[in-house]
Amino acid sequence: MSTQPPVLSTVTNKVAYVVMNRPEAMNAMSRGMITHLRQALEQAQSDPNVSLIVLSGAGNNFCAGDDLKEAEQQSADAFLSLILDLQRITRLLLLGEKPTIATMDGYAVGGGFELALACDFRVASSRVRMGCVEARVGMVITGGTSVLLPLLVGQAQAREIVLLANIFDATAAQQMGLLHRLVEPQRLEQEVQALSETLLSRAPLSLFESKRLLNRPLETELERAFQNEIEAIMRCFVTEDAHEATVAFREKRPAVFKGM
Repeated sequence: MSTQPPVLSTVTNKVAYVVMNRPEAMNAMSRGMITHLRQALEQAQSDPNVSLIVLSGAGNNFCAGDDLKEAEQQSADAFLSLILDLQRITRLLLLGEKPTIATMDGYAVGGGFELALACDFRVASSRVRMGCVEARVGMVITGGTSVLLPLLVGQAQAREIVLLANIFDATAAQQMGLLHRLVEPQRLEQEVQALSETLLSRAPLSLFESKRLLNRPLETELERAFQNEIEAIMRCFVTEDAHEATVAFREKRPAVFKGM
C-alpha cells in the first residue's frame, strides 16, 4: 500500500498543481482522496499567490471514478457525506474565481469524468478514455453533471453518454465538444504549459470577473441539480443492484441487475 498522500499539491509560478495520487488504483476516489482534494482546492482558491489551478492524475490515468472496493463498506450517512464533498469540489473548480485546467491521460470516467466537466479547460492526450459509467454500477451522475453535460454536448448526446454508459475514446470526446485541446501523450505537459502561460498573461481580475459572469446563469440551476442528484443517488445507494455492482467488481465478474 502506498505511503504517499492521496493528493499532492504544489505551487509554481502562480500555478497550483493538484495531483490525484493513487496511481495503483487508477486514481479512483477514496474517501481520503476526496477530502484531501477538497482541502487542496480550497487552499489553492484562497492562496493570493495562485492565479491558476491545474488538476491531473498521477501515473497514466486521470481518475477512474469512485473506489468501488471502499464503497461496499460505506454506510448511507458516510456515502451522503462523500457526495456532498464531491459537490463542494465542483463548486471550487467551476464556481471558484480562479481558472482551472483538467490535464487528462488514460481513464477519466465516472467521478473522474465529472471532475473534468467542472474545469474551465480540458486538455487531453490521445490515450484518454472518457464516459459516465454510473449505470454500469447501479448509480447515477452527480457533481452537477445533469446540468453541465447537456450544456456542453446537447440533450441528445448527453442522453447517449449517460444512459448507454459507454466509454469513448479521445477522438469521440473531441467531436462531442468535450475537449479544448487534444495532443499526443508526449506533448500533453507542453500543451498545458502553453495554455497556462497564456492564461497567466491575461489580467487576473479580468479573468476572475469574466469567469463569474459566465457562471452567474448557472448558479441557481446548478444548486437545484445538486439537490436532485443527491435524492436520486441516495435512492440508488440502498438498492440490491448497487450492492450487486460492488460485489461483482470485487469478484471480477459482470454484474447481474434485477431492478431492485
